[in-house]
Amino acid sequence: MNTIAETVHIIPLGYEFDRAVIPFQKFLANRVHILTIKDLAKHTPLEHEKNKYQRHFDQKVKEHLESLGIKVIIHEIDLFDILAVMQEVSAIIIQEKQEGNLIYLNMSACGHLTSVAATLAAMAHDVTIYYVKADEYTRSKEEISQHGLSICHQLNNIIIQNFKISLPDPANLKLLGKLANEDRELSTDEILTYLLDEGVQGFTEQYKDQLGEERRKVQSRILMKLNATMKKLEDANYIFRRKQGRNSYFAITDSGRYIAAISGKFENNT
Repeated sequence: MNTIAETVHIIPLGYEFDRAVIPFQKFLANRVHILTIKDLAKHTPLEHEKNKYQRHFDQKVKEHLESLGIKVIIHEIDLFDILAVMQEVSAIIIQEKQEGNLIYLNMSACGHLTSVAATLAAMAHDVTIYYVKADEYTRSKEEISQHGLSICHQLNNIIIQNFKISLPDPANLKLLGKLANEDRELSTDEILTYLLDEGVQGFTEQYKDQLGEERRKVQSRILMKLNATMKKLEDANYIFRRKQGRNSYFAITDSGRYIAAISGKFENNT
């Protein structure tokens, strides 16, 4: 951890320049993380051209911030994948918080979908979020190239009031991450084995090492804990349960994937 806290900004970036850089007329920063679109093979030729245009703004913002003595880190992800954005923003925040740094998120220099995903992740981690108001909007290619889609003559930003998004406890987050990464139904036995192997709090008794009546007691106690854990996740609509005879199978919901992504437990490789 740093002995002196550094100031860090996260900027998901679209076709914007003014909205990305004007805050630094007033506010200092040690480091800026820029999230930008990566050029995926699945994109059409037109999308590849758009991505090339995006590089103009990536470089323009980077050069300007570096001229102010600010370190810039570029993260290329699929900005149209809400889970990828939530995961990347959360991972940056978690790492910077571990270093004891102050973190801000600019939610106004990107598209709407990206902005929503980044804002949700920042709120979940109690990060300060700000919106830079535009004075006017560009009307020509020349103006866009110079300012981006928005023109800001002076800094006029709004701090977004945060509301706390309560995340599940660490054990439940770990389980959501497992279900999200497996991307399939898991049986009760598979889930229990995972929790035991990981040494998750509350699931450290190795009942398979016991014999006879003692084994049944320990197994029953652990299964009761597991059922309570799964019910919490079911009630929150993060997982769903499918019964087949006496067996239960669990899978993650879309809401659960969002929570796993925000927590940093979802390894979204799409």
